[in-house]
Amino acid sequence: MALLISERTISLVHLHYDNIEAARDRVMQMLETSVQHYVATIENAQSVMQTLVIADSIVNDVLVTADARATENGSDPREADPSLTPALPGGCRGFGRVTESIPAIDSLAIVARNGVIICGTTPGSAGLDLSSRDYFRIALRGLPSVEPVQRSFVTDRPTLYAALPITSPDDTGISGVLVARLGSDALFPASVFAELGTGTQAIVVSPQGTVVQSYPDGLYGLGLDLSSATPVARALSRTRGTVLAPGPDGVQRIYAYARLPGTNMHLLIGLDQTLVLGPVERATWSAGLTMLAASLIILLGLGLVGERLIVRPIQSLSERLVRFGRGETEEPPVGHSLIVELQPLVAAFEHMARELTRREAALRYANRRLNSLASLDPLTGIPNRRSFDAALSLQWNSNERLAMLMVDIDRFKAFNDLYGHQEGDRCLRLVAQALSSTVRGSDMVARLGGEEFAVLMPGATLRAAVDVAERLRQAVEGLAVTHRDGMAGVVTVSIGAATGEPGGARAAADLVAAADDALYAAKRAGRNTVRPLCPPAALIADAAERTAGAPRRSAAEG
Repeated sequence: MALLISERTISLVHLHYDNIEAARDRVMQMLETSVQHYVATIENAQSVMQTLVIADSIVNDVLVTADARATENGSDPREADPSLTPALPGGCRGFGRVTESIPAIDSLAIVARNGVIICGTTPGSAGLDLSSRDYFRIALRGLPSVEPVQRSFVTDRPTLYAALPITSPDDTGISGVLVARLGSDALFPASVFAELGTGTQAIVVSPQGTVVQSYPDGLYGLGLDLSSATPVARALSRTRGTVLAPGPDGVQRIYAYARLPGTNMHLLIGLDQTLVLGPVERATWSAGLTMLAASLIILLGLGLVGERLIVRPIQSLSERLVRFGRGETEEPPVGHSLIVELQPLVAAFEHMARELTRREAALRYANRRLNSLASLDPLTGIPNRRSFDAALSLQWNSNERLAMLMVDIDRFKAFNDLYGHQEGDRCLRLVAQALSSTVRGSDMVARLGGEEFAVLMPGATLRAAVDVAERLRQAVEGLAVTHRDGMAGVVTVSIGAATGEPGGARAAADLVAAADDALYAAKRAGRNTVRPLCPPAALIADAAERTAGAPRRSAAEG
């Protein structure tokens, strides 16, 4: 009996940790989905703003009209003119249709070079001074930006703003800035977080740790400082990861966190630990009480009836319990027991064994399914960044030499802009298939994100890595996927190759950095090419012989 209890205890402990790991993978998968939705929404809003600046004459009309009126009045042409909002014909009044049709954009405004709003869709916004805002200062340097503010001049609450520089029609410099106030409900919709069920909370915090958005709505007040909470403090000090810790409300949760791309904000999603471990705890109590009841009945039977009538049925039942504790669910036929009173106990045990076996099998299947989904890229079907990081750590610690290829699709953003995201997804799948079918059997191909892939090559020299990289480059070019702005009119890739020998002060991150540097060298060399990091003279000579007689591609062509 002691052996049975020990075996069942160990099995339940393993199940406890399996459920914790499965929950970590589940909440991390939900975090990835939320971040992808955020990135797609931001890109959509920025595309709309770019279209207004480039293809629409509204923006420059407002700036030119403001300059003209200021010249007539003898005032600073960069100062705001409240009469432009909304009375200017065809001016910012036309932005209203944009904010109505794009849920992610709550308002639009045109800002002069000195930071004062010329006109905007929000009543009374003309004349507000944005010169102290970081997003405005970054845009004045010619860079688009997305930044949070602690308190908006318009909403008086934490808000996210996107800013885009406006170039003068004669290309003489920055003439102003187009600013959009972004809607938090569109960036972080409740429907995305609701999939995790009750007990889930999501928090978006600023770089200072104050609340920008929370789920459920009103869970934490906007602007509330949560920097001292354990999960928030951990998130602010790292890029992404998971942590088991009490939340700001004191409830123990499994948190996944990540920095939102393009900003210093962080998104945290927490899953209530009791919801994860509840089935395990109930199964533990049920099994313990059942075993205790069975033990008491057995002892009472031994004392009241005697060894002759009860020993054999008890022995048979004990053997079945031991086999069940070992995981053997199929039972041999059991003869009829002379003790009629034991029949309900046997029937109850058989029902318990079937039910526990069914639940354990269902939990293990769900765990395997969650682990599989968490390790593969859903678009291409190849290993994702999480699997790549695990494989890199393992290979780095178990090989004397490790080579790595960093692969990037040339001008992929232009491809998406020209042919749309559906064709972009199809292109990514084709490239992933070409890479996977071309590498060696021992190599691993993974998608790191966007249009970037990586190949791990255990035991490979730099020469072997460059040879494989060249075959990969030719395989992708041989797909002949049309790309009007690409090299030779088709989709191509640039590849950087590097090798490392583990040991000493060297780390796996050094290999990744070296391959990334080599990739940038390939980009600078004109794209659609392979570049190793500091190749030996012999490798350079071999590369020269292979390319002898072939026309060289200049960097200007890439």
